[in-house]
Amino acid sequence: MNWMILFLGLYGALLILIAVLGYFIQRMREGGYKGDESDHIANQNVVVVIPFRNEEKRIKVILDSIRALNYYPGEFIFVNDHSEDNSVERVKTLSDEIPYRVLELPEGLKGKKAAIRHAITNSDSEYILTMDADISFHSDYFLNLSRLSNSDMYVLPAIMVADKFWKHLFEVDLLLVNAFNCGLSGWFRPIIASGANLLFRRDAFEQFDRLETHEHMPSGDDIYLLRDFRNANAKIRLMTDPGLSINTETPQTIKEFFNQRLRWVAKTGDVKDHLSTMLAILQGVLTLVFVGLLIVEISNENWSSFIGLLMAKMLIDMLVFLVFFNRSRRLRSWFFIPAYELIYPFYLITIAGMMYFFKPEWRGRKLERNF
Repeated sequence: MNWMILFLGLYGALLILIAVLGYFIQRMREGGYKGDESDHIANQNVVVVIPFRNEEKRIKVILDSIRALNYYPGEFIFVNDHSEDNSVERVKTLSDEIPYRVLELPEGLKGKKAAIRHAITNSDSEYILTMDADISFHSDYFLNLSRLSNSDMYVLPAIMVADKFWKHLFEVDLLLVNAFNCGLSGWFRPIIASGANLLFRRDAFEQFDRLETHEHMPSGDDIYLLRDFRNANAKIRLMTDPGLSINTETPQTIKEFFNQRLRWVAKTGDVKDHLSTMLAILQGVLTLVFVGLLIVEISNENWSSFIGLLMAKMLIDMLVFLVFFNRSRRLRSWFFIPAYELIYPFYLITIAGMMYFFKPEWRGRKLERNF
């Protein structure tokens, strides 16, 4: 019993420190990011880059979001990464009144990183905003963006939205990661970013980008770019404002989910961010201790202690993460935290096992292993 109390006390204290206090520090910082109106980002100085490859069945959502906008950026640039379907034709259904164009990625170039850089080379703007082709956003997105003050980079919120009941578990997995990212940003700095919603200054990109260090990875321009900006001591800001969030669908199958998570693990391992690594180790140790305590209680047939430990940890997690889930407007997924807690150890073991014999794919291209 003493070990259980010690674990719960330490676990709860660490979560409150990172995910609650860090969250409120981050929110206070965000209040200062809007600054004086004369220092705000002008929409006409923003070019939105949207790489796509074989997105015919999923690109409708972003096209509908663009049509519904109340304010436009300077330009939307869609970059076709050698699609073999009717994605380009879908894009060209946009009205001529919308400032957009489609670029074809030249032969010999492929992948999201090349597509983004091709668009940057063939455009002229103060800011670049990267988005994915299967996301949606609020009609006042660019009004909210224009209220931000200038910075080298903004890590903007990306939220997965489940279309089926059981897929809320996929939502929980990413929301918990984002909650820790928010807390760490409050105390130190963000450790992850999403290329589905990432804003950065062109001159900073041209100065800090180190593509040669990660060309071997087909995806992951976001986390590598975050690393390059961080290493250059650039001004990096994170936002949690729901008005600046984008929504994207969760993986459609279990296989797609694990494929996605293994890509993330591969990129994270290759980036070699010490803060991220420390958090992963801490999370792994706490999970092992928790499972170990449960096993001890089972072996001793202390069922009341077993249930008490399980319920206490679930209660701590739900209370700690409530504020972030509410900020993200995903309270429905918040109720799935207990179910997620039950499967998490098995999920962790599965990921650890697959790391060494399964090579994840991105848009039909294999990723290198860098675990």
